[in-house]
Amino acid sequence: MPSIIARGILFLSGYAPLFVIFSIQYYSKYGNWALLPALLGLVAVVGMLVWIHWIRGTASVEIAVHSVRRKDAEVIAYIFAYVFPFLGLNIDDGASAVGLGVFFIVLMVLNVSSNMVHINPMLNLIGYHVYEIDTESEENHTVITGRGRLVRGTTLDAVSIGDQVWMEK
Repeated sequence: MPSIIARGILFLSGYAPLFVIFSIQYYSKYGNWALLPALLGLVAVVGMLVWIHWIRGTASVEIAVHSVRRKDAEVIAYIFAYVFPFLGLNIDDGASAVGLGVFFIVLMVLNVSSNMVHINPMLNLIGYHVYEIDTESEENHTVITGRGRLVRGTTLDAVSIGDQVWMEK
C-alpha cells in the first residue's frame, strides 16, 4: 500500500488542473504569488510520475482476470470540484478562502484514508484506466492499467497499492 505521503501526492495530482485554473484566474490580481497553486500541482504530478516509475520496479504477482467491468466513470466525480472556479468564488474574502481550504483538506483526508488513489483524472489523462475485476476464486479487485482495454482471460502482472487495489506493471 502506498505511504500516506504517496497517497497525498496522488490526491493532489488529481487536482493539478484545478490548481492551474486558479493560478490563471488570480494571476492578474496577485502576480507571481498566484503561481503557487500551479507549482503545487506540478510537484504533485511529478510525484505521481515518480510513484508510477517506482511501481514498475516493485515485486508483483500474477492475477488471472475472470470478469471485467470498466470503472473510469468514477473519475467524473472529480469534475464537480473543478466547477468551483467558475461559480464566482471570491477567495479575496478570508472566510471563503478558509472555507475552500477546509473543503480540500476534508476531501484529502477522506480520499487518502479510504485509499481511493485510483480515482485520479491525471492517471486517465496519461493513459491509465480503472477496472473492477473478479478472479476465478471470486475475489473482487480494482485494477489500474495502462492497457487500452482489459478483457476476460487476461493475466495481469500487478502490484498491490491498497486494499484490493492493484496497479499493473
